[in-house]
Amino acid sequence: MATLAASARVATQPVSAPLASPVAIALSAALAAVSAVGCGAALLFRGAFRGPEVSIGSAQGTALVLLVVTLPVLVVSMVLVGRGVTAALVGWLGAIGSIAYQSVLFLFATPFNAFFFLNVAMLGLSVYALVALLGRLAVEEAARHIGTHAPVRVIAGYLLANAALFLALWLSSTVPAVLSPDPPAFLEGSGMQTGVVQVLDLAFTLPLMALAAYQLLRRRPWGYVLSGTLLVMLAIETTSIGVDQWMGHAADPASSVASDALTPVFGVLTLIGIVALGLFLRPRAARI
Repeated sequence: MATLAASARVATQPVSAPLASPVAIALSAALAAVSAVGCGAALLFRGAFRGPEVSIGSAQGTALVLLVVTLPVLVVSMVLVGRGVTAALVGWLGAIGSIAYQSVLFLFATPFNAFFFLNVAMLGLSVYALVALLGRLAVEEAARHIGTHAPVRVIAGYLLANAALFLALWLSSTVPAVLSPDPPAFLEGSGMQTGVVQVLDLAFTLPLMALAAYQLLRRRPWGYVLSGTLLVMLAIETTSIGVDQWMGHAADPASSVASDALTPVFGVLTLIGIVALGLFLRPRAARI
């Protein structure tokens, strides 16, 4: 949030049209309210969950990060955009994208529970808010105020490195599972029937990272918008994974599904992600 707020000093030039439509604002505000209720309830009413203890702990970790990190990023970004800070659009888009991603996990990676309708509302509102926000976005005009002094090769390289890392990670677990007649080892003890995270990343997140890096290297407007959005999402998601692992392990130390040893690793990855976002939004001309 500090990185986005700092960008206000250099990205307050108004564009010719409003940065967000009233519909996008209303949907995003509703999303923030529903998400706050849903995540607060998930943290307060543990007994409403079903499934393995490790999965319940991880789901509560996701809810915690969404409540104390993602929602503040969303609200602050909306306020900054309302004040004409165009660069804060990537915070708005990234926060909504992260909520959509986590809502899918709440719905499909967690056994059916009492929070079903709240999670459905979170998923629907996040998708509709993204459509409303992107549908009115003057990309070429907005991109002139987003990442204009970014070291594009460094940022593109960071996105491609993340895409390659997670691609190798997911292929190393899914390819052997596809070729084996036995139940997938990576699902054992999780309560899941399929790899929901792998589906989301292989179908959407990783291709978008590669596309954003390519577009950014060619200095195309969508490259700046997509890259900034994904940088925000990555910083939030690595934070979430670290907390998920910690709380999942705390809920069931005997389970191999979650390990608190990974929390410091993802803490470091989060710091690297914040640095990358800072470089992307920095006001001074890049020398890299």
